[in-house]
Amino acid sequence: MTARKQRGIPLSSLNPKFLHTNSTSHTWPFGAIAELVDNAYDPDVRAKQFWIDWTRIKGLDCLSFMDNGAGMNRAKLHKMLSFGFSDKKSVREHVPVGIYGNGFKSGSMRLGTDAIVFTKTRNSMSIGLLSQSYLQAIKAQQIMVPMVTFRRDEQNQVEDAASFAAILAYSLFSTEKELFSELRAVSAVGPTGTRIIIWNLRTTTSGETEFDFDTDKYDIQIRANATEKTRESWATIPESRYSLRAYCSILYLKPRMQINIRGQRVKTQLISKSLAHIANDNYRPSFLTKRIRITFGFNTKSREHHGIMMYHKNRLIKAYERVSCQRKTERKGVGVIGVIECNFLQPTHNKQDFDDTDKYRKTMHNLSIKLEEYWNEIRYKRKKEDPKCTVPIEDTVKVPDQVWVQCDSCLKWRRLPDGFDCSRLPEKWFSECIISCAPLPNVPPHGAGTSVHANFSPVIKKEETELKKVKSRERNVHSDEQMSKMESQIIESFEAYQEPVEVDEEEWHGTETSTTTETSYHSTPEGIAESDCKQDWEAEAHNAEEELWSLKHQQDELMEMMREAVEERDACREELEVLRDHCSALEDERSQLLSRVRVKSTPNKLPLHVQLMIRSEGPTFTTRKLHLNGQSHNIVAKLMKVQCSIKCLHITEKEEKARLSTLCDQLKCELEKLKKETDGRGREDIAVGEERRKLKNLRFKVGHLLVSFIPALNLQQVDFNSEVIDKLLDQVLEEVRLTQLKAA
Repeated sequence: MTARKQRGIPLSSLNPKFLHTNSTSHTWPFGAIAELVDNAYDPDVRAKQFWIDWTRIKGLDCLSFMDNGAGMNRAKLHKMLSFGFSDKKSVREHVPVGIYGNGFKSGSMRLGTDAIVFTKTRNSMSIGLLSQSYLQAIKAQQIMVPMVTFRRDEQNQVEDAASFAAILAYSLFSTEKELFSELRAVSAVGPTGTRIIIWNLRTTTSGETEFDFDTDKYDIQIRANATEKTRESWATIPESRYSLRAYCSILYLKPRMQINIRGQRVKTQLISKSLAHIANDNYRPSFLTKRIRITFGFNTKSREHHGIMMYHKNRLIKAYERVSCQRKTERKGVGVIGVIECNFLQPTHNKQDFDDTDKYRKTMHNLSIKLEEYWNEIRYKRKKEDPKCTVPIEDTVKVPDQVWVQCDSCLKWRRLPDGFDCSRLPEKWFSECIISCAPLPNVPPHGAGTSVHANFSPVIKKEETELKKVKSRERNVHSDEQMSKMESQIIESFEAYQEPVEVDEEEWHGTETSTTTETSYHSTPEGIAESDCKQDWEAEAHNAEEELWSLKHQQDELMEMMREAVEERDACREELEVLRDHCSALEDERSQLLSRVRVKSTPNKLPLHVQLMIRSEGPTFTTRKLHLNGQSHNIVAKLMKVQCSIKCLHITEKEEKARLSTLCDQLKCELEKLKKETDGRGREDIAVGEERRKLKNLRFKVGHLLVSFIPALNLQQVDFNSEVIDKLLDQVLEEVRLTQLKAA
């Protein structure tokens, strides 16, 4: 092999065996898939949707990856198929995940030995082949990547005939028609995008692919025998370790892209907002100038799955990493999850771990301390609230403190009202701003998934009006049958609400308060009506809310009066400043006039008011002999008037200050009175809430006793805020009484 040279110096070569060597950095196949997802997520591509699917082409199992991002021209495609080229830059708050320029090569070659890329921009379509089988067949000494490009100005003209022939000979597509069919598949999801197909997938010792496509038709899972573990032993392992759908749902801390697996949308999770007993803490390392936010809470799905979720630039690096206090024999922190974004640490080459540096070790040590403090605080609060409770908090049934869902169009997250049952939402839902302002998007063929409506309004007529507007705008896109179906779904969902519900959207980096209330949000079983007591509570709560609104309105009025008084005071101050400047100018003028006065007579010959004025000026004037000219009397009279004006201004300023002070005192008294009334109502609400909590705990304990009489009773589906348990208890007591009577 002849070495290539530049300026007489040999260039380093890259042997085809390096493709396999490079792929061994990914010991876990989902880590390799994540590299391909990151390429579509990064700001240079900005894909809104990403599809992962399994297909069979010419009898071979294949994995396909497709996005509707910006696509790549020939130069960018060549860099992606080469090594070490990464010029990704941040766009606003969107920070790229890729930093090494190696993700596609290591990820695709870990999954299979061959990969083909179809990419489309607005001006060109390109095809690239990265194939170990091709390199072995031609016995290549260096890595070669056949590429062809079709441009709009030169349609159906191949730029490189040799590359085109290699792609037809060594890929899954042997004709030009088949290649263009795959390019049309990219056009089906948008004007631009990229499609990657990987075949000759890695297999296990039994000859099967390491992925299980049969257990769940909407998921891609790792086979149990791929790691010599049975499915039963995986019960204690987080689902994200063997389920691609579960892993993609937590892949990003703040999801910006929809991921679809085998035709069904992945329900992404906001990890930091889907926990119970949420509490926020801060960690400030000695090597940083700002604090790092940490969120702690209990896992609501499984107590065995706990640890720290560590993200880097919004991307999950380590999941359920247990810190030292969770590994001790005391088993502190069971069920507790911590969420932190460690942008100050350096991830490893495969983005599944962090470099083992002193920064990383200090971070893990401090996370253990913070988690143990949270654990002790939660247990102390639990003991204080219910001293007689013997059930550990990690063994209790928990529900998320907050319910967040994602709009299917704008991808923004909205918080739903507490107690809302997400299962009642239609399959597709959009934010109110999208419904009323913009046409509904065309859904790609594999983009079906659960979407949400963010701002719920109880007025059905208003929603009907909005739907009519949308129908008129989208008449050429959506059929009347689809719009009527959507209309019926919206009306059906809103009929469940009788009271207005206000939904607040929380900023990502906004402050949160710790929530430690356990509430069951399950609906009551069919056939059991809501109790009168619950209706009374709702009426009382509604009245209290109206009274509180009235008090707030009064407080706003008082604050408005204070604001007007302050503005008036500031205006008076400005006027006084102007008058003071004017007086200062007159004082200067008086001084100049006095300096020009000629002494013509003794002070005893001057008028009485002039003598008094001169004496008030000081002893130096009383000893002088002053001689005034013909205008001296007029000048002195003017000076006296100026002094009188100054005194009047001082008096006016004092009166104005006294009036404003009195007004401020009155407003303070009104605010104190209003504050006392608000505090009193707050204490009443706390007392009512305490009674309700005790009643709920009592019903919870009675429910556990009733299970022995009614084995079919499922406590997880019982709303302990209603009288369901009371009625069941009455029925059981009646049966016991009848049994005793029969026995007697």
